[in-house]
Amino acid sequence: MQLTHLGPYVIEKPLGKGGMGTVYAANDPQTGQQVAIKALSPHLAAAEGFRERFEAEIESLKTLRHDGIVRLFGYGEQDGVLFYSMELVDGISLEEELRAGRRFNWREVSNIAIQVSLALKHAHDHGIVHRDIKPANILLTKDERVKLADFGIARLFGMTSLTTAGGVLGTADYMSPEQADGRPVTARCDQYSLGGVMYALLAGRPPFRAKNLPQMLQLQRFANPEPVRRYAPDTPEQLEGVIMQLLAKEPSARFPNTQVLARHLQAMVNALTRPAADDFALAPESPNLKRLGDVGASISSAATQADPTSSPATNGIGQGGESSFYHASTSQNAITLGAEDSAARENLRSVSIQLLPDQAAPVSQAVERPTRFTTVEEEEAARSAQQQKSWLLIAAQLVTVVAILGLVAGGFAYLSRPVPADKLYATIMSRVASEDEASLGKVENEVHDFLKRFPDDARANELRGYQEQIELDKLERKLQRQARGGWAINTTLLPAERLYLEAFSLAATEPERSLTLLKSLVDLYEAAPSPDAGDQAKSPVARKKIGERAAADRTADVVQLARQRVESLTSEVAKQHEQQLVSLNERLVAAEQLKSTKPEQAAAICRAIANLHENDKWAAAAVAKARNVLAAIDKK
Repeated sequence: MQLTHLGPYVIEKPLGKGGMGTVYAANDPQTGQQVAIKALSPHLAAAEGFRERFEAEIESLKTLRHDGIVRLFGYGEQDGVLFYSMELVDGISLEEELRAGRRFNWREVSNIAIQVSLALKHAHDHGIVHRDIKPANILLTKDERVKLADFGIARLFGMTSLTTAGGVLGTADYMSPEQADGRPVTARCDQYSLGGVMYALLAGRPPFRAKNLPQMLQLQRFANPEPVRRYAPDTPEQLEGVIMQLLAKEPSARFPNTQVLARHLQAMVNALTRPAADDFALAPESPNLKRLGDVGASISSAATQADPTSSPATNGIGQGGESSFYHASTSQNAITLGAEDSAARENLRSVSIQLLPDQAAPVSQAVERPTRFTTVEEEEAARSAQQQKSWLLIAAQLVTVVAILGLVAGGFAYLSRPVPADKLYATIMSRVASEDEASLGKVENEVHDFLKRFPDDARANELRGYQEQIELDKLERKLQRQARGGWAINTTLLPAERLYLEAFSLAATEPERSLTLLKSLVDLYEAAPSPDAGDQAKSPVARKKIGERAAADRTADVVQLARQRVESLTSEVAKQHEQQLVSLNERLVAAEQLKSTKPEQAAAICRAIANLHENDKWAAAAVAKARNVLAAIDKK
């Protein structure tokens, strides 16, 4: 299917295609905004549980607002195609750079790793682990800024060539040992993957190479990579040490978090770029000292040839990522360069000059400064007036604050007056009357307040019933959350709670089976005695009794929930049976009509009714009628 529109966007062209969908360049005609749209494959959109996970993933991605992360703009569905729009980055991925043959030097790699680390820290602080850090997911803009892509989506989809069983999700070449082993994924998994990316940028290849996926997973779990300096000899030992720490098999051996990693890398870069200690002082006897005047002249000459709009001193990254700032007054190499050396003049166009006091630099252009004169009296008067004005302003603000506080205190005192019993009861009943039974939680505070202040009121017993129902509703919501969150492996659940959750999970698909389980739960635990807690002594026996009482109380609450559920489910099942009986009777009427003209078709209808419902008591009459029709057909 050729896509032309998705949501408010007009599709312009495909940017790439993968196992889970296609990425398009698109624009919003209303705003002119250029975006990238990822349209997910229909078979993924139809996968079981996908929609819920997709919506949860979008909720996570909404929280990410960082310059180093490709920003999510919107999401939706159209004609069965799920999609989301994101920032369109004008750049190229590190994977494409590597395939084009680019080899990154250690400063470039450090700079990229620092940016990625800070972006990951933002994501980790919001509870999101990328899980798929790799060169293809790191985009590099034209000005060498890093943008992380597929943030959060990786935790859902991963690579189509990998299995998601046991939590294995990610790209094998850069997968952490925890992911390869199916262990829980933490933020330190992203550190391992980042270490693999840094290794690849320096060496031109990932840390490990394997013939197949199982072999690669085995290497990630147990093998140590070759030193990166074997492939990139110019790599400093300090950076190699950082990469090996990131590639540690045990997560605890890596950095505490990626912000610490970023600071460590920045400190390393600063230390490796700083001039040697003996370059910071020029001895008076140094022969280079008398050449300082020549250097100043060369600098002046170079400055006049430079672009007048450029800054006289820069601190940036030159081609290849090399740091391009120098200190001419402290660099012996720069001082001994001749003024005729064109390369030296080019470097000196961007140096920061520190001349000695007795050697003034020639001024190529005078700086225009305004003429002004201020007397001491005028300055003091102005200061005094400013202070007086400030004190008046502060006094006015204090008066305003005091007035506001007085109003707030008065309003609070008025609003916090105890509400009389009649008015409080009327408020509770009016809210209960206007809401359905499931909304009793909205009057929980009022009910609690009434029972606390008026326990002997004649209406207290009625409200105690509401309070009990509110607590049961809270318990049911808690159990429902557990039913959606893997209750089968929860070892803290009681047997009655497990039985209730099993019945709850079957209510939508097998209501009769659910009803049978609930009735069995009530019959099994309703008459269970509640153990006496006795004195709350500090002995182990007493503590055990207290725990038994708590378990018995929980069981009793579940039994009460089950009893309520039986009542509602019985009504629902009865309605379903009634609807089914109507349908069965219609089919029986059709069979009666076909009995004489198309006996085989009529017999097939009756046999189907008998086979499907011969054990259903509610359908006994329909089954009997079907058999009578069959008997009449057989006689013919």
